[in-house]
Amino acid sequence: MRFTIEPELELFAESVRGALAGWEAPVEPVFGEWQDDRDDALGARLAAIGWGELWSDPDLLGPAVAGGVELGRACAPLCLIDEATLGVPLAIDGRVRHGDGRAEGGDREPTLDGTGTLRGVASAPSVPSDPTRLRAWGAVTLAYLAGLADGALEKAVEHARSREQFGAPLAALPAVQAHLADAAMARDGLLLSSWSAADPETGFPRDSLAWAGSACREVTAHVQQVHGGIGFALEGGVHRYYRRAKTVQVWTDALLREFS
Repeated sequence: MRFTIEPELELFAESVRGALAGWEAPVEPVFGEWQDDRDDALGARLAAIGWGELWSDPDLLGPAVAGGVELGRACAPLCLIDEATLGVPLAIDGRVRHGDGRAEGGDREPTLDGTGTLRGVASAPSVPSDPTRLRAWGAVTLAYLAGLADGALEKAVEHARSREQFGAPLAALPAVQAHLADAAMARDGLLLSSWSAADPETGFPRDSLAWAGSACREVTAHVQQVHGGIGFALEGGVHRYYRRAKTVQVWTDALLREFS
């Protein structure tokens, strides 16, 4: 399914793509070690196009969602979402996502993905109660997950069309087509949920977020199946989407439990 967005939103999405041009997420994790994919130069380029100002006005949720999708496609650092919308790193139950280890303190915690998580932060802020910030965070997180799913699926389609097996492209095999179809359906659902959350009347998208993390992880799992063993090889980069989707899911589920 193709989604047509308003021209001004497409222009902002294009600006975000321009800011992301030349930036590439780290491919190889260092398992068991603390990591942080924060990139100050990338943050500055996004700030120059007004990325950090979109949380303050509910009418700007459309551009925020358009930009969030692009950040997800690029597997961009999660601090770009948290600090732009919440104003601070996301903190839940003494853990801080994307803490840089300087201002927040605490112990550096090895994680599944390079999110720079700190644990045991006594002064960690609680989940923000500002409804405008929370609504923006929820909408952009949905958009980020949709972008992750879309970027991963794009890689799978490209791989299935270019690689041959049994004398035909992988895309001609019914099993591969089924994986791609299931992934596309979930991806479309994520995109629709994102644009629905951009409506200032929607409020905090609790129900969509409760589903979105597992849906995005499901897409990335289908993508890995299409790639076969290559999907688990660090050189290909497909693993980044699965790890990032799972990381976002874990943090989103934890935040939703704070509201239960």
